Amino acid sequence: MSCCDLAAAGQLGKAGIMASDCEPALNQAESRNPTLERYLGALREAKNDSEQFAALLLVTKAVKAGDIDAKTRRRIFDAVLNKIPILSTFLTARGDPDDAARRSMIDDTYQCLTAVAGTPRGPRHLIAGGTVSALCQAYLGHGYGFDQALALLVGLLAAAETQCWKEAEPDLLAVLRGLSEDFQKAEDASKFELCQLLPLFLPPTTVPSECLRDLQAGLARILGSKLSSWQRNPALKLAARLAHACGSDWIPAGNSGSKFLALLVNLACVEVRLALEETGTEVKEDVVTACYALMELGIQECTRCEQSLLKEPQKVQLVSIMKEAIGAVIHYLQQVGTEKQKEPFVFASVRILGAWLAEETSSLRKEVCQLLPFLVRYAKTLYEEAEEANDLSQQVATLAISPTTPGPTWPGDALRLLLPGWCHLTVEDGPREILIKEGAPSLLCKYFLQQWELTSPGHDTSVLPDSVEIGLQTCCHIFLNLVVTAPGLIKRDACFTSLMNTLMTSLPALVQQQGRLLLAANVATLGLLMARLLSTSPALQGTPASRGFFAAAILFLSQSHVARATPGSDQAVLVLSPDYEGIWADLQELWFLGMQAFTGCVPLLPWLAPAALRSRWPQELLQLLGSVSPSSVKPEMVAAYQGVLVELARANRLCREAMRLQAGEETASHYRMAALEQCLSEP
Repeated sequence: MSCCDLAAAGQLGKAGIMASDCEPALNQAESRNPTLERYLGALREAKNDSEQFAALLLVTKAVKAGDIDAKTRRRIFDAVLNKIPILSTFLTARGDPDDAARRSMIDDTYQCLTAVAGTPRGPRHLIAGGTVSALCQAYLGHGYGFDQALALLVGLLAAAETQCWKEAEPDLLAVLRGLSEDFQKAEDASKFELCQLLPLFLPPTTVPSECLRDLQAGLARILGSKLSSWQRNPALKLAARLAHACGSDWIPAGNSGSKFLALLVNLACVEVRLALEETGTEVKEDVVTACYALMELGIQECTRCEQSLLKEPQKVQLVSIMKEAIGAVIHYLQQVGTEKQKEPFVFASVRILGAWLAEETSSLRKEVCQLLPFLVRYAKTLYEEAEEANDLSQQVATLAISPTTPGPTWPGDALRLLLPGWCHLTVEDGPREILIKEGAPSLLCKYFLQQWELTSPGHDTSVLPDSVEIGLQTCCHIFLNLVVTAPGLIKRDACFTSLMNTLMTSLPALVQQQGRLLLAANVATLGLLMARLLSTSPALQGTPASRGFFAAAILFLSQSHVARATPGSDQAVLVLSPDYEGIWADLQELWFLGMQAFTGCVPLLPWLAPAALRSRWPQELLQLLGSVSPSSVKPEMVAAYQGVLVELARANRLCREAMRLQAGEETASHYRMAALEQCLSEP
């Protein structure tokens, strides 16, 4: 029996199984459609897979949507599914390329597979049946119908990208290599069509380096030419997808790479200004969001100190151009009403503004201050509806550059995007007053406590994204700024009492956790500074929580340095302990601030000096100083150590006696700690 034409393949969701399985339901359909009755008879009499498949195609041709009931249609569709592997084999079978019958069968097969792909569960079944690999091989073979193979691949990737790559990664990478090479060589309009296809074929893992080279070369030729918007926009979206997936790794170093990156950012900024500066203009949101991704790449490269692709004059020029584009973004956000706040494009616009403010707050200060009330309200709205915000971030990714997003996940809340910028702004009087007036500190406290829950016992912190811990650290920096610049706020706002309680109960476990020293440093230092302001709070009057917090803070402060023997010398030297050494550049400011804050707490909390003595910190500190060469201890370290020892000695007679027994006066003399030496000489 020969293969039939599948002109009615859109009804395929519908075709046959083994005859014995079909009969009860199919018999009901026969009486309503004589042609279908004939074809169903052929299906029943089929003796093997080939005959069943041929009969199945006949059934498909005869069936109309209203001719059979849903139950019959469902059973027929399930049998189509059973024949997917057979359909797939036809795509790669060898044969005479000029054979009309063979071409007809290939067309039938593609129509059949396309119909299945158009059903809700169809893509999953096609992928499981090996169709993706077969389509890849059919396309790479460039035989008859290879363009239909590519079209069907595009549909499957759009519907189920992750599953496609899981089932057929080597084959899909081969297609990507072929498409990338074609793109690099194309001189006709096909290069613009490829711009639209290629984002779909970028893998969720590493993009092969040879593909990156071809893609960059092709984009450089396109974007370096005079283009209409319909030609330029797909190229910008492809470049944005590469930037999102690979950062700047796909752009070559050297003069050509720096010029290309500068061109990308320039074009993106121009597109953003054209779209957003004119009120009432229809915004092509997908294109502008792609341009945001390219601007973010520009911001990263302009702020990179080492191995930047850009030269200094290029950085200066691009910062000026991006400033104008950010001004357009601010102008757009000023027009956003309440009804639009949950739209993905607004989220994308806040994201690029957050990326800019993380690095630059001195320019556009007036405009930023005017926008701050909106940003606080917007962040609060999305925070209070967290589930919708998480979904919104995925919509942004889809909006930006087509179906899915390899590379770093876009943060799921607006507040996290704004934290770095707010950290800078809380140092300045004007912006800080606006943030306080709009309720940002209270919102930040709630956010910190909510995020902290994700790191508490019972949660697997190993699966948390780095952005959670980075967000907590940035919150701590904002709170530190407020402690220093707005101490009255800390004392009067009840949210900071809740924050202090969380810090006290959390630090003891945190300092014991491997790899979380930087977060522990932030929590310890913030808690110590807040304790000075909240020293009259009942929670700090020697309660178990307060004692546990200060014991953990002492552990953090006391373990930073150790003595290390040096060959050929009788005296050891003071060095950073291994855990602190690798992150000391980020840690040292917090450590010195923590030492200062602890020193300030001692006279305010009478129970603290005896607790420190029981921990043996003052004794061990003097022992450490006595065991190393004074020349190995930097002056700022000497000052920090003396500050703590003096306050402990002044606050408690037993501390003074313990220090004397530890050769405190002699050590103070060696290090020229005059204040400590005088204190220990007194009764």
